[in-house]
Amino acid sequence: MVSWTGMVACYAENDHSKEALECFSEMRNVGFMPNNYTFVSVLKACVGLQEIGMGKSIHGCVLKSSYELDNYVSIALLNLYTDCGDIRGAQCVFEDIPRKDVISWSFMIARYAQSDQSEAAIGMFCQMRKALVVPNQFTFASLLQSCASLGCLSLGNQIHCFVLKLGLLSDVFVSNALMDVYSKCGIMENSVTLFVDAETKNEVTWNTMIVGYGQLGNGEASLTMFMNMLEQKVLPNEVTYSSALHACASLAALDPGTQIHSLTIKTKFDKDTIVGNALIDMYGKCGDIRHARLVFDMMRNRDEVSWNSMISAYSMHGLASEALRIFQWMQESEFKPNKLTFVGVLSACCNMGLLDEGQAYFTSMVRDYGIEPCMEHYTCMVWLLGRLGKLDKAMKLIADIPFHPSVMIWRALLGACVIHNDVELGRVAAERVLEMEPWDEAAYVLLSNMYAAAKRWGNVACVRKSMKKKGMKKEPGLSWIEVQGNTHLFTVGDTSHPEIRLINGMLQWLKVRITREGYVPNCCVVLLDIEDDEKERLLWLHSERVALAFALIRTPSGSPIRILKNLRICADCHAAIKIISKVVEREIVVRDINRFHHFQDGVCSCSDYW
Repeated sequence: MVSWTGMVACYAENDHSKEALECFSEMRNVGFMPNNYTFVSVLKACVGLQEIGMGKSIHGCVLKSSYELDNYVSIALLNLYTDCGDIRGAQCVFEDIPRKDVISWSFMIARYAQSDQSEAAIGMFCQMRKALVVPNQFTFASLLQSCASLGCLSLGNQIHCFVLKLGLLSDVFVSNALMDVYSKCGIMENSVTLFVDAETKNEVTWNTMIVGYGQLGNGEASLTMFMNMLEQKVLPNEVTYSSALHACASLAALDPGTQIHSLTIKTKFDKDTIVGNALIDMYGKCGDIRHARLVFDMMRNRDEVSWNSMISAYSMHGLASEALRIFQWMQESEFKPNKLTFVGVLSACCNMGLLDEGQAYFTSMVRDYGIEPCMEHYTCMVWLLGRLGKLDKAMKLIADIPFHPSVMIWRALLGACVIHNDVELGRVAAERVLEMEPWDEAAYVLLSNMYAAAKRWGNVACVRKSMKKKGMKKEPGLSWIEVQGNTHLFTVGDTSHPEIRLINGMLQWLKVRITREGYVPNCCVVLLDIEDDEKERLLWLHSERVALAFALIRTPSGSPIRILKNLRICADCHAAIKIISKVVEREIVVRDINRFHHFQDGVCSCSDYW
């Protein structure tokens, strides 16, 4: 029997699960009865093959042999049921264990935590305490994982105290889990304290901090932590690289993102799907759609995130035909579109005003894929209809939404009303927005702009008075550009930059050149009650033009220029930059609050629809 058991164990340990089961079957045929070691190995083989049916048969044999009382066998049975997704079966096995030790309790807590059943994991821990079983570091690590998933700060604090009492804070798994709890609950200073005080740090410790900063929107701190990790000679893994790349994407920092890409190429992680997805997202959000597509084409293994990221990147850049082509390719592959896929597809249709295609995809989503539209899908459709001037149909769609319309829906309608100067409907949309979010300054600004476009200066004054009463100010126009690793920020009419004299000289030169090419100022975009001469002067002080002038001075001739802007680009800047791209013979990429604009040879990728 020892010989047979040895062979079963050897096959199971070396991932030859099928041979392990065959060997076990031969052993039974020749008359040998399995013992606890045999059962542990053959159950492991069942897990390797995901053979829950065979595992249950072995379980029956275990019961007949009374080996279910053995701790090793009971843990193997727990592993079988949990790994095959039968948590209820695992619970039954657990309840039948006569003497539950810390290992069996910790095993169940861990499996509940890993199965996104965090409340069940916490409930199991409470039962464990009532049974007077002292938890160990593995128990706490799994329990804290559940606290992090639920964002349960109060329980996390209590467990932190318990950990201190038992002297387990020095354990790297426990300290990492505590850091994760605090970061997910937004208490990053506690995570930093734990990180600094940690006696032992591994890659998970660093990753927890990098991810934590990224989730809280502090991309700069996330990248700084990544650089410190490299300086400490800690080897990054796929989580590290993907988190650092997401930080670059949030900052639209192309240069650091490109450098991190170079680092991944020197490792095995450049072929990793998670890293590849992060690269697509980074390049897409940093304005380099060509490299995003190159990464996508070179990926060995794609998942749903890969397809969705590429569709969203094309949509963000206003390249609707390419986005829809990728979607068609996805449909022909083994992957099925999901909710996020259709958000990207409908956004692509919105960005190019493809009404028929957008309505067809919206219908197909429900009819062909059984995906019920969510708020993002309805927002896309309202914006698509509204942007095309079909405001009545947009209102009808809002009325037909089976749940309460969100603030995003009404914002989309308000934006469309501003574009088409529908003051009355715009006022209704603004009221809905402000009912849900009374401090939404963007709604006030849009409402003011709409009244100004209609030359209703009295209404403009009332809106501004309301904003002043609430202590709200209109967000100033900001543009920024990265040159040699340094970010340069410009405001409207900026005079603070050290090189402002050169910038003003470049602006004057550009004005002369594009005027020769037929540029005529569009003073209508200046929504102030002033003379046209003053409006024309103000146009040349818009932040994106100042940033562009600086870029032309400080970047190599012929290289692309990438500018980021916090507001929607105005019609006059759009027209001017189109001509500038032709005059200076350079590609100019501007990302405004809605999308990317690629200006080259006097043409914009948006086809003047934005």
